[in-house]
Amino acid sequence: MLLGILIILILNGVISFAYTLMNGAEATTLWAMLAVNFVFYLGMTQTGIIFSAIMRIAKSEWGRYFSKFGVILTLSFIPVAFITFLIIYIGGTENLFYWASPSPLHGHDAGHVSPWLGKGLFLWRTVITMAVFYIMSYIYFRTSRIEENGERVSYDIEKRLNLMAGFVMVFYIIANTNVAWDFGMMIIPHWESTIFPAYFWVGNVFGGTAFLFLMARLFLSGGGKGIGKEHLDSMGKVLLGFTLLWIYMFWSQHIVIWYSDLPNLTGPLFKQMRGNYTGIFSIMILALFILPFFMLIFRRIKLSLSGLSITACIICIGTWTTRYLMILPVFKNGGEPVLTTWTGVSLTLAGLAATLLSVLLFLRLFPKTTTIQK
Repeated sequence: MLLGILIILILNGVISFAYTLMNGAEATTLWAMLAVNFVFYLGMTQTGIIFSAIMRIAKSEWGRYFSKFGVILTLSFIPVAFITFLIIYIGGTENLFYWASPSPLHGHDAGHVSPWLGKGLFLWRTVITMAVFYIMSYIYFRTSRIEENGERVSYDIEKRLNLMAGFVMVFYIIANTNVAWDFGMMIIPHWESTIFPAYFWVGNVFGGTAFLFLMARLFLSGGGKGIGKEHLDSMGKVLLGFTLLWIYMFWSQHIVIWYSDLPNLTGPLFKQMRGNYTGIFSIMILALFILPFFMLIFRRIKLSLSGLSITACIICIGTWTTRYLMILPVFKNGGEPVLTTWTGVSLTLAGLAATLLSVLLFLRLFPKTTTIQK
């Protein structure tokens, strides 16, 4: 039953996107919505193994319950990640990236665009950085399986896994910096920010941890029955810490640009906050700081499976809105509905369905990985 629903949602997303695109709709808006969901689900799934790496280096006992599933979440999404990126590259590059077809309207011509902003380099730097991250993630996964199975090896497996966890985090930063540059900074002419990639990583880790909690509740131990009070309390503290870290990075990103008061830098940033985007921006602040902060400071909510799940849902919604505000205002003034259109909703649900289906198939192909240490 669930498998059928997921397939239907994916097909609905694909068909609605193709139909709308072929029937004369504004192509740029559709590709922008696809890019929003690509960046969102890529960040949510890649954070799974980062959570595992952090828990291992921190020698967290409670984190083991979620860590192994976090690795599964990351590895299972590999086909979706590469297929979606290639679709965007083949069909959407000309619509999303001004440098793909330079014009005087952007203050550029073909002879004045940086060599970094080229279609060939865009393809290969993305494919290579993602591939290196996923290869390192798979090596980490295989080595952790050796540790779990108690196999004899001639080296200190714990030290090797700690070292691999560090490399996984390094390659995660490289891959996500590339995504932040391409889909956050390089879709806007003359816009730059040295702190934006770090703001982007923190948002992914924050939202991805909440997403991992929800996915673990869905797939592990009968809807979360294996999640004890210690797990809930510790996860609540982690999410509260990430809430404070996110608002700090948000402030750092915005205050530097505001203080510089350069129109080419403040214009794109203020466009996300004003006019037709004011409401969505307000939702983002509510969902990523105000609501999580005031919910997670109460122990009763942290120790409630339902309460923490609701908080995690709110955080995921807030993270999605950050990706929406990162991309859509570049192309639309927000006057026309995009988020609430059938195609917009279908693409978001298709991304969620693809993530869930990927995990289901991974668990069926590798049934032994379903044994989760508590």
